Amino acid sequence: MSHKIALYPSLLFIGIFAIYTCPAMAQFAVVSSFPSHGSSNVDPTTTLSFTFNSAIDTSARFQFPEDFYVNIYLYPDSLIGEPDSVTLSPDLTTFYAHNLHLANNTTYYFVIVDAVSTTGDSLQTPYPLLFTTGGSLPNSTVAGTINYPGYDPTGTLVALIDNNPFGFDSEKGEIVNGAIVSNGSGTYISEYVHAGIYWPVAIKDFYIAWGGTIEIYPGSAMGFYDPNGDHIPDSIVVSAGSQVTGINLNLQTIIQHTAREVFPQVQLAAQSWSSDARFVQLYCEPEPDGSGINWPYIFYSPSLADYQMWVSIGGILIQTDIQETLEDTLAIPDSWLDSDSVMAIAENHGGRDFRQYYPDTELSGFLGHFLGSENIKNSASLVSTIHFNETKSAVKHLADLPINPVSGFFNKTNSMRHWPVIWVIQYVSYVGGGDYLAIVIDALSGEVLSDPVTAGRAESAAFLYASEWSSDSKLLEIRSEWGSVDSTGKSNIWICQYYSSSKDSVYELGMQGMMPVLTGTTPWPPMDTTGLTVGWLDSDIAIAVAENQGGAAYRHSNQEVTVYASLINWFQGPNPELPIWLFSYTSFTAEPLVFIINAMTGTILDINLQQSPSIPDKFILYQNYPNPFNPMTNFTFYLPKSADVTLKIYNIIGEEVATLISGPLPSGSYTYKWDFSNLASGAYLYRLQAGEYIETRKMILMK
Repeated sequence: MSHKIALYPSLLFIGIFAIYTCPAMAQFAVVSSFPSHGSSNVDPTTTLSFTFNSAIDTSARFQFPEDFYVNIYLYPDSLIGEPDSVTLSPDLTTFYAHNLHLANNTTYYFVIVDAVSTTGDSLQTPYPLLFTTGGSLPNSTVAGTINYPGYDPTGTLVALIDNNPFGFDSEKGEIVNGAIVSNGSGTYISEYVHAGIYWPVAIKDFYIAWGGTIEIYPGSAMGFYDPNGDHIPDSIVVSAGSQVTGINLNLQTIIQHTAREVFPQVQLAAQSWSSDARFVQLYCEPEPDGSGINWPYIFYSPSLADYQMWVSIGGILIQTDIQETLEDTLAIPDSWLDSDSVMAIAENHGGRDFRQYYPDTELSGFLGHFLGSENIKNSASLVSTIHFNETKSAVKHLADLPINPVSGFFNKTNSMRHWPVIWVIQYVSYVGGGDYLAIVIDALSGEVLSDPVTAGRAESAAFLYASEWSSDSKLLEIRSEWGSVDSTGKSNIWICQYYSSSKDSVYELGMQGMMPVLTGTTPWPPMDTTGLTVGWLDSDIAIAVAENQGGAAYRHSNQEVTVYASLINWFQGPNPELPIWLFSYTSFTAEPLVFIINAMTGTILDINLQQSPSIPDKFILYQNYPNPFNPMTNFTFYLPKSADVTLKIYNIIGEEVATLISGPLPSGSYTYKWDFSNLASGAYLYRLQAGEYIETRKMILMK
């Protein structure tokens, strides 16, 4: 087992620091080890032992090694296997690891970080052990002084790391040697250092967590080698037989702070890098009160066409390059909400309940422009939304949706004034099987953008984006997707379809709340290009009519009721230019109940349309139910007269994947059940052709 130091792992910011209460320090200490520090020719089958000056409390448990009573850092990853056994001396002062299965000709560096005595005292200072199974150790050294004004640096680990722990390839960085400061003078010397390049880092009061990573907490102290004070970690070169001196490091106490508390300092550093530096993104792992100790701030310079990142680790500012191209070049307005205000919103919006239900919950956050679902997926790793209550959680992964790249109207020369600046706060429980709660908040107003909304609210935002695609966009249709419309007319996803005569093309935007998460042109020509008359009633008003006329009773009387909604022109009815609301109530315990409502006046035009004798000459294709589904779903359609019928399934790019019906059918209402077990999750289209009647609808298979 080997364990990498991950002080700042990558842009995606997988957090490695946790918050722990710093244990009380006493005189509990390691007094000796076997082999001893600096030993060579160690037998690979040797028994490793550490002796303490008082009995070990074996009921204590640490995260690493998992469920063990001593906390240890181990380097490298060339242990061939676990110890044959671990035993204790009769007086409980020495533990033995019998046969570590060491590799030949290998140098090992172990650090006993913590243990607890039977009197409740934690280890006074870490204890290092370096030895080799090879013939000899090098004689190079690294020495210097740890400065910690106003505090005692005793017990500080001076780590020599073989790669920049604050860079993008920091996962390769490992502590391969080091020293423990043994007194208040702060002097140290690392012995037996192999020739190479190292990044010195000083850490006081730390912890080895799951996976063997170094964790710090408020009250810890840290410093890195930065002789020129430019906030960029510097390396040292150790050659064979050299004695490198003067490697001095300054410790600074780790503090929790909100996103804005250190921002003036960060902004000043960024403007020193480039006078036109603009703040574009922020990542964090906040506490419920909005404070934290890891804050990577990303800036973009138009003049340099480059990005740069400043990471505040507990108030310690570190500059590092970004070795990838981001989509976001837009400046975040100065009025963005601080993390404490945002976390208060998130906590009151289900976050607190989620944490109480899942005590292992981990938090992460992202601040930046929402540039479409791919932007969130790639930059913030927040690809899910959840509906949570006190008894269960149901995760719906946006990553499973057939997300089309945001294209056509996105370009960096455009201000993209309509894309919102957002905070995304994500709650994750691994005990809960990876359940998510992702809350998207307008970073300027505090409005929660990821909530279900009415069709009118979704379309008001969608139209802005459609106008960017084409200035002559006109609304053709709105339909609910990805779940049910509730009794107040709100849905998680609304699909808004627009037509441009100048492009002779149809564009769809899937709006999750007020955010576009699905965009792209449709593979099918529109059935109607008239456009919806302005002034249609919103879905909350329209569904209230349906609820009062039997919809509420249907919900009450049946199980797992799903309601699908469409706003379209009544091109199959007596007035093709009349906007209508079509609400389809479905349940596996009853036949669908369908309402057609005049979208301009709110009057009911028909109920149970597929069985109504009032319009016997109209073909109807209903939304499949359930939708989303796994793996079975039902297709219902109505034929007012006999016709040659085909019902086919296509994938999202228009490739045919199945034919359900092909042949003549008499007039009547039909429902077909189909099993999609052999198909992958994603979006599909189903297309009914009956004589000259053709209609296509979308559905979601979610496995």
